[in-house]
Amino acid sequence: PASTSMRAVIDARCHARSRVEPKRAIARGGARVGRMITANRASSSSSSKTNDGGEEGAFIASAIAMGVPTLATLAYPSALVTNGLGLECATPLFGQSFSSLASVQHFSNAFGTDAFALIALTALYTLADAAKNSRLNSETYQRLALAMVLFTGSFAVAFLGAYLQSQATGETGPNAAAVGGLLVTFAPAFATSVKAIREYGPGHDETWARVGKDFAEAKNLNERSETGGYLELFYKVSFWTSLVVGGSFAFSPLSPLAIVNEMEPSSQLIQRAFGLATVFLLAPTQYVLVDAAKRGRLGGGTFKKLNLSIAASIALID
Repeated sequence: PASTSMRAVIDARCHARSRVEPKRAIARGGARVGRMITANRASSSSSSKTNDGGEEGAFIASAIAMGVPTLATLAYPSALVTNGLGLECATPLFGQSFSSLASVQHFSNAFGTDAFALIALTALYTLADAAKNSRLNSETYQRLALAMVLFTGSFAVAFLGAYLQSQATGETGPNAAAVGGLLVTFAPAFATSVKAIREYGPGHDETWARVGKDFAEAKNLNERSETGGYLELFYKVSFWTSLVVGGSFAFSPLSPLAIVNEMEPSSQLIQRAFGLATVFLLAPTQYVLVDAAKRGRLGGGTFKKLNLSIAASIALID
């Protein structure tokens, strides 16, 4: 009887376990599936953050939209200066002769400003490459994207402001076609760079905090990394020089190098445009090289391209 009773207890436990185990297995399987779904969602979210999402093509399209008209203007500035801004100009490359000191100045300002297009186009190319390789969240490319926003945005404001001023005063200013052409030329680069900052950057407050940190770093001329050495110092000095010289063109009505000081909106525009490109494009790009020198990364492809574009632009300006 005792063995019979024990056998009954064992059978009851086995029966209960046989009923419970499938439920536990189902629960474990459900939990495992749930964890897999959660992991897949997290992975999908993470990949969407690092995937280029079409930005590579957008940056290339922006470079084409900017490159065609700006390089054409670099070769023949008279088309923009005479037809778009209503000023005297001549292009010696096409056998034209200067008729006045003002025409020399207009050509110099327009040609010098347009030379910065080489830096802008190189920046857009490197941003496209960064998008292709899911590196847009890097501080290097975030700095370049911000430079493109400031550069294109400042030019749009300057052209619109000169146009509105000329309409209000009746003085010589850019015509509607010139303003519209600039907006069409620069809008893709502006929009694509803003999108890269918003989707891959650290956020609004963190972005401007980094800008403040970069300025603080640039001020420390006596502090150089072991890898950066005097090259780091050179780029820091170049950064500040660009801000000072560019600022004198961009924010002063009197040009420090003017042959003739002219006050009508069109003349002021091409003078200030040179300064805006120096402050908002050249200087930020030079800080990218400061950071690269500090980290011993000047041998990288991105920084070689940027260095070459700056050298080419300055050679054209000189």
